[in-house]
Amino acid sequence: MLASPGAGVVRRHAVVSLAPGVLLRGTRLEDVDKQVYELDPDGAALCAALAAPSCIDTLIEGFSELSQTPPEALAGPVWDFVDDLSSRGLLSVNASFTAERGAQLAEFPGRAFTALATGVRPPSGVRRSLRRYSATLKGLTRAGLEAHQAMAWIGVALMVAGVALAAAFSPTDSARGVGVRTACLLVSGYFILILANVFIHESAHLLAARISGCTVYGVYCRASAMGVSFSSRSGLTRLVVAISGPLAALAFDLAVMAAIVLSPGTFWSSTGIDQLRLSALVGVAALALFQAICLTPVARDGRHIAASLRTALRRERHRA
Repeated sequence: MLASPGAGVVRRHAVVSLAPGVLLRGTRLEDVDKQVYELDPDGAALCAALAAPSCIDTLIEGFSELSQTPPEALAGPVWDFVDDLSSRGLLSVNASFTAERGAQLAEFPGRAFTALATGVRPPSGVRRSLRRYSATLKGLTRAGLEAHQAMAWIGVALMVAGVALAAAFSPTDSARGVGVRTACLLVSGYFILILANVFIHESAHLLAARISGCTVYGVYCRASAMGVSFSSRSGLTRLVVAISGPLAALAFDLAVMAAIVLSPGTFWSSTGIDQLRLSALVGVAALALFQAICLTPVARDGRHIAASLRTALRRERHRA
């Protein structure tokens, strides 16, 4: 969770649109915070086209045909305008997370060599995109699935690999059956729990922000990260919103752990997998530990909690 995410960077072949809550009224662009940006007719026409997800190259070609202007003459001004909109947080940038990961992997050897040679880790040159969606359950779900699709595919790959290994190397049919069940139950179940933690965590942030009367701008996601964008003048309110996500997910994990401990032993023995209950308990405990760490300054949520707590205490001392 991050209260004020940075602007998404517009990369080549990205699909962009106006961010949720940003409205075009004639030649004026109004954001969710009621800030107004005056546009010239060309800028207004481009923003009208960006009301729906669009590829910038396609827009340039379309405007080129309408104005009878060469595309290369329009490309520079259009890209400058789009970059300016993005820098102000007015655009949702939908670029390929896979391409970003590939670019990060490609630059890793050079960054590692520079770090070893100079003792200083250079900043990444990869320009990461930032997708924005409306602050609804649908927007939250979409952001979560897109941000963590790599994790979901890793879970599928591990399950398939586990099933294949069990089928290929088990000495008996009985052992093969146990191996296949272990791969399916443990791997798929654990990754489902991970995704459930993500959704519960962020849903709690969103619900707390709504109930607390915060100005909620939307939901955003990057590769392997997502959050709710909001603002509030009250440090206590920001504290409540920041702490709600980890606490909700931690409560969920503790409830699952209690269900594992209290469930009848016949269920676990019927699977034929040795120590399945203990393995499940340890796995969920690891997720609970991660949520507990989110409450500390080690994690981004914890830093927001600490900052909000300091602000609230400072105001209380001034009142006293």
